[in-house]
Amino acid sequence: MNILLNKRSPQSVGSNIKVDIDCDDIIDYKVLIGNLGLWSTIKEFNESGQGLWVPEEPGEYMIMVQGKKRNSKKPFDLLAKEEFEIFAKEEECKLIKDIIVEKKEFIEGEKINIKVITDEKEVLFRFSKKINDEWEVVRDYSGEDTISYSAHGNGEEEVLVECKKIDSAKNVDDFKTLKFNIKEKNKGEITDFKCLTESLLVNEELVFKVFANLDETRPLLFKFIKIDEDGRSTVVQDFSSRRVVSFSETTEGRYKLLCYMRDIFSNKEFDDRALMVYDVSLYEPIKIRSFSADLKSPQVSGSKINFKVNAEGGRELVYRYIVDGPISDDSCYTRNSEFTWETSKEGEYRITVYAKDASFNGDFEVKKTILFDIDKKAAKPVRIVDVIGDQKGEVLIGKPVNVKIIAEGGTYLSYSFTILNNGVELERIDFNEANWINFTPKEKGDYEVRVEVKDKYSKESYDASMSYFVKARDYLPAKIEHILFPHKSIYLIGDPIEIEAIVKQTKNVLINYITKINGHVVEETGYITNKKLKFVPKVSGKYTFEVFSKHIRCQEEFDSRKELSFYVHEATPVTDTKISIDKKVIEIGKEVTFKVSSNGGKDVCYEFYIMEKGNWIKAQSYSKKKYYTFMPFSKGYYRMIVLSKSYYKRVNYEDYSEIEFEV
Repeated sequence: MNILLNKRSPQSVGSNIKVDIDCDDIIDYKVLIGNLGLWSTIKEFNESGQGLWVPEEPGEYMIMVQGKKRNSKKPFDLLAKEEFEIFAKEEECKLIKDIIVEKKEFIEGEKINIKVITDEKEVLFRFSKKINDEWEVVRDYSGEDTISYSAHGNGEEEVLVECKKIDSAKNVDDFKTLKFNIKEKNKGEITDFKCLTESLLVNEELVFKVFANLDETRPLLFKFIKIDEDGRSTVVQDFSSRRVVSFSETTEGRYKLLCYMRDIFSNKEFDDRALMVYDVSLYEPIKIRSFSADLKSPQVSGSKINFKVNAEGGRELVYRYIVDGPISDDSCYTRNSEFTWETSKEGEYRITVYAKDASFNGDFEVKKTILFDIDKKAAKPVRIVDVIGDQKGEVLIGKPVNVKIIAEGGTYLSYSFTILNNGVELERIDFNEANWINFTPKEKGDYEVRVEVKDKYSKESYDASMSYFVKARDYLPAKIEHILFPHKSIYLIGDPIEIEAIVKQTKNVLINYITKINGHVVEETGYITNKKLKFVPKVSGKYTFEVFSKHIRCQEEFDSRKELSFYVHEATPVTDTKISIDKKVIEIGKEVTFKVSSNGGKDVCYEFYIMEKGNWIKAQSYSKKKYYTFMPFSKGYYRMIVLSKSYYKRVNYEDYSEIEFEV
């Protein structure tokens, strides 16, 4: 027989407490309420299993139910009891003055901090939450007047605070309840998934970034899984707050990158996911930007004409030059981007350059052709030896660039310059005696300075031409030239280590250092102006430092990246292990002590082996004991070996020493 109550102890005076009885037998029930030895009946024996009790005074009560079978001569056959605490109404309570909670509305996952205000000393506090109309104790009685817990679920939450004095005989002296709302947090969603690497190539770093609708203050976790063409999957990054992942592929092909996202407090496997499909190539597509000759057609028989190709892409470019005409020529594939053609017979010729990567099995990947006439004119050819610029590669907008032509041949040479940006002509300077020009890029783009040379008496529009290329930007990329760090044969815990990034344009560069220990990220500085990172290793293992640099005006994740790794050890290796004997003459039946010394190591331990009559015996297992006492019982030759190692090393030994002696 069980007693079922509609309310859980404790309750206040005047509460309606319904008493139900659960029993498999058909019996009559009697319900009694006891307090301080006095009992009162709220329901006499009858077949109804229900009763109503409305307490009028505070105190500790006993609810007792007696069950009696029909026609039984006993006072009762079954008995059940339940203790119940009744306390004064809230307005009559005096211990709790106030309960402070930060706010009335919380978001799921937030910390809820509750503090009880009382003027009394030596008071105990108990905290309960209402779950499914039942009070469940969160923390039982203790002297702590505060409690902090995480908000779960959503809706209205009710908390019961009970308190009593330490010497109180009651279960509760005072109580208060408070209510507040818990709101469901905004659902995290992946809004974008990007590849930050422009060229997806084999053995080159690929960088991907995922974007979410919530800012980075929200504790979101991301997991990345790579899937190859055969369906094999590899976890690139397990759940972590890092939204950027990088790796490289060793084989070309089509891959998939799957990103799972979930809130750190989410109970789901994931809250959202995104899939990216990307293709990895062996090399950049090959393009021939220009194919030119240092002499203009026509030229006289016997001239040496130099052809030059400017190509990009591929990993290892090779070129083949074929001359078709009255006399043909084939250079076969070569790595040389220049080809010299010695003319020997007049006529019309077609000179074609074929280009491909050295790994490509076909005949060619791209080609370009120049038509050339050779005749009997005996004029000395005009030749451009070189085009020299004071700025190479990349230049800043607004910074002047000087280009100078070095040419030979002819009688009186004149020079023409044409400036183009992304193929669009910006300015042209007609032929004059000046063999140099200054121009200032005013906007970003790929600039070409096309130079032409002609003899004063030439009837052609020009006799030779060549181009000079620069790329103009609004800032120069922050390229990491070197990473300086102390070179040592061994790095130890506690040794200060300083790392410094050597970067061009140091004044306008930001550096981000990411420190990893055994592959785990332990610190990230974020982008800072300081080019040095100082640290003292506290644990052993493989230390990896990823160094990212970017110009302050860079809109990308970074301009340049370098990485270095080294190992930090707890101690230097154990070396110079030596054995010494405390006696010069060793006799039968007399003790002799062998002492060991060594250099390096940490908490060095020693293990002793002794050979007696041709048999090796372990005399003393590894311990920090540096000596071993031995008493020989027979004469003869003996050998002793001592193995030494640092205590933490998982090896059989690091060093050893051996000694022979005669008894």
